[in-house]
Amino acid sequence: MLSDMKLIPHSHLGMPGRVQQHTLVYLAGVAALLAVFLDLSRIASMGAILYLLMDLTIHWGVLRHLRSQIGASAAVVITAIVLDSIVLGAFIWYKAWTDPLILGAATALVLIVVGFVAAFLRVRAD
Repeated sequence: MLSDMKLIPHSHLGMPGRVQQHTLVYLAGVAALLAVFLDLSRIASMGAILYLLMDLTIHWGVLRHLRSQIGASAAVVITAIVLDSIVLGAFIWYKAWTDPLILGAATALVLIVVGFVAAFLRVRAD
């Protein structure tokens, strides 16, 4: 859907099939790269960090831009933000002491994604 709306880039890279099949191939490639460099507990830790960051971002966007349009309760959204922040903070604090490599990898991945999104949105300003 996001490809059809031209909100994310998509290239067939010479592969036959639909966008969903290509996404599966890309996901398998990323999973293989992660499996080569990290064990399953590290992959799960990075997934938890990235998921909580994504959840916080979505809640913030709802609070700032969509709350009145969708009828969301500000108290519920703020509570979700606070609880997600507590969990993420505790998890990051624990990982800082036990496995700081994951924090570095997650930070690098977030910066790469934000950089690509910024560049893509600059090009697709229409």
